[in-house]
Amino acid sequence: MDDATRQSWQAFFAQDGRFDVHYDAERFRKIASRNLRDAVVLIAFIVVVLVLVLLWGRLGPVILGMLLFVVGGILAIVLLRRRLSLLRPAGGAPGLLLGVSNLGLHTPLVPLIDWTSVRAVFAVDESARLAQKRGQRNVAGTAEVWAAGNGKATRHLWFLLEDAPDLRSQVVDQRWAKGFETFTNVNGPAFAQYILDLDTVLSHDDTRKIMAAVLVQAQARGIHAVESLGASDFAEYASMLSGVTVDGVVPPKPEGVTGNPFVTR
Repeated sequence: MDDATRQSWQAFFAQDGRFDVHYDAERFRKIASRNLRDAVVLIAFIVVVLVLVLLWGRLGPVILGMLLFVVGGILAIVLLRRRLSLLRPAGGAPGLLLGVSNLGLHTPLVPLIDWTSVRAVFAVDESARLAQKRGQRNVAGTAEVWAAGNGKATRHLWFLLEDAPDLRSQVVDQRWAKGFETFTNVNGPAFAQYILDLDTVLSHDDTRKIMAAVLVQAQARGIHAVESLGASDFAEYASMLSGVTVDGVVPPKPEGVTGNPFVTR
């Protein structure tokens, strides 16, 4: 993030502004439609292949056909569940994805998560690495292209939040409580992981803005908030925070800057 962007957001929040991003309805519709179409085609294909090999009756092809049936069935389930995973952070409807203000994080699951509950933020950008992978002319590259077309994101916001059981109990619609995934904490209640895929359901401009807004807010409050190129940074910090690392050193909790830290005093 450059200085001009940071200063722009600081000025915005100094006026007690709130920034919200909403699902891009057309992007979501295309992903959901493609997932359903690919799942139906895949199921039809494996059923036809299985019927043909059974009619053939030879043991080898039958075994291969059964394996294909199992693998294809798993892929079809993954496709059908992809829509669910995209909707879970939004509480089941493609509306608000995330809001950011001096009060905290505004989510469809829990209306307000105070900044004092946020222990870490990772703005993850895997676009360069995955673009390089998609450019490979092999099975891995083809699989990555297919995954991208079916809603795999390259930019994410990963939050580590305090007290997952309490957060889950506050979820407005308990069907979506698993939107807060639990993470071990040997020193107290489990932490919550709240992971938002951005560029599959947001415009490029909204993706860029929400990542910057969250980082500016979190960093102003002493929260561990960084830009990252992959999951390894998140995993390393989460392991330290949970207290399960070998040396047992746990990052201290921020002092908890509340209110509006952007007003010049």
